Amino acid sequence: MNHQVHVEIERKYEVGDQAAVPDLTGVGSIASVSEPETTTLNAVYYDTADLRLGAQRIVLRRREGGSDEGWHIKLPGDEGRLELHWPLGDELPIPDAVLDLVLVHVRDTPLTPVARLTTTRTTTCLFDENGVALAEIADDLVSAGDVAAAQLRVWREWEVELTDDAPGSPKKRAALLDAIEKALGSAGATPARSISKLAHALGRDTLAEPARRRPSGAKSSAGDVLRAAVAELTARLKEADPLVRQDEAGAVHTMRASVRRLRSVLATYRSVLDSDEAQRLERELRALGTVLGDARDPQVMHDRARNLVRSQAKKRMHEAVLDRLVAQKDAEYHRSLGYLHRILSSPRYFRLLDALEAFSETVAFGPRADGRASKVLAKPIAHDFARVKKRMAAVNDAANAEEWNERIHRVRKAARRLRFGVEAVSSGDTAIFGEKAQRLAAAAEKVQDALGEYRDSILLQALLVTSSETAFAQGENTFGYGRLHALEQQRADYAIEDYARARGQFRAAKKWVPGA
Repeated sequence: MNHQVHVEIERKYEVGDQAAVPDLTGVGSIASVSEPETTTLNAVYYDTADLRLGAQRIVLRRREGGSDEGWHIKLPGDEGRLELHWPLGDELPIPDAVLDLVLVHVRDTPLTPVARLTTTRTTTCLFDENGVALAEIADDLVSAGDVAAAQLRVWREWEVELTDDAPGSPKKRAALLDAIEKALGSAGATPARSISKLAHALGRDTLAEPARRRPSGAKSSAGDVLRAAVAELTARLKEADPLVRQDEAGAVHTMRASVRRLRSVLATYRSVLDSDEAQRLERELRALGTVLGDARDPQVMHDRARNLVRSQAKKRMHEAVLDRLVAQKDAEYHRSLGYLHRILSSPRYFRLLDALEAFSETVAFGPRADGRASKVLAKPIAHDFARVKKRMAAVNDAANAEEWNERIHRVRKAARRLRFGVEAVSSGDTAIFGEKAQRLAAAAEKVQDALGEYRDSILLQALLVTSSETAFAQGENTFGYGRLHALEQQRADYAIEDYARARGQFRAAKKWVPGA
């Protein structure tokens, strides 16, 4: 079920029973005003009993009446709120397409009606000199039933909402709203104390406490820094969840990266955390990462094969190759994505999210976590740096090509863990270490990228070989497979050359290791 997206930029006002919407002609860039139109809106708002959606400043409702009747989700945005809209359909059950966007918050807790609102709305449209609608004023008389408290609340409010054709810059939009607000204030309107109709219906000014995130400083404890880092990465994971459910481009990669970063923090600083729960979370994140990888890897091969063919002058020669590879990887991706969606709706996944959120609040760490972060966290970083160097040296002792590839892959994973572990404590609100640590992370990233390119090339080479065997058995011309395989071999050689340079730079990065 497809949805429409609208950015809602509005302001709400409290008004008395006798107030009248003034004529706004001539206010700001408003040149004319439409005749008022009145309609009745009936809405049911859904949430968990403990208002988990409200705590995230998310509103889920089904509304009948008006031009945009249907299912709505309102999400926080950089400017205003993001409103998603689906067709009306039946009242229950809530459509899966709607649920997919909130499951990461509500999980397996039931959604039930928390408020029922009837609004008599009288709207007036405001136009500029060219007849373009800039804004709409809604004069609302609201009757709201608080389901849990069995209480009825009645109030009147004005809403000013900008249209999609409102001025293009935030500064100009704010100026238009300010001008309208001044005129409405002269008519007796005052800014609303309650941020939304749902909050007002429940007798609240707000549905969520403002997030209070104190940046970590030089005197912060190691435990506090790691708690904050896990909380930040958990938030990234949750942001990616609904995008994966909608199969948005790049969403699986983003979610997989968040899982890997969480695992890296828990692994790099394992000795500091000294917690059975942290190790359990590592195992759970590894299992989730495997499922995400099963969906992501076919995407990587699909894109790599397509880009390889597109780089060729005679693309027609390779169309049959590409068709076979793309069809194969598309089918593999969609099978894996279906399984991933089932995992993301499973109790095990929901309990993982619960545990990650609780980690920052309830999990007890070992005594080292009480020490100053800048001192305590430097040692695990130095340990991971030495770990990468040791794995680099072990590559030279590989007995054969297969073992060499496996050891190279282990270098890549160690470099990635070091990079993510350092980045978690050298950026944003958890920046205990500064520019030197960032350089170390960048050096590790170069190793990771070079070896990632090499591994992807090796995997595509193997795919080309197996696909050519299948094509040959079916009587197809396999010359194109051989040519593309040779090109991939060349790309693999270039990647190893890049790794040689990155390895040299990494070995010199000891001067950037905190505490070195």
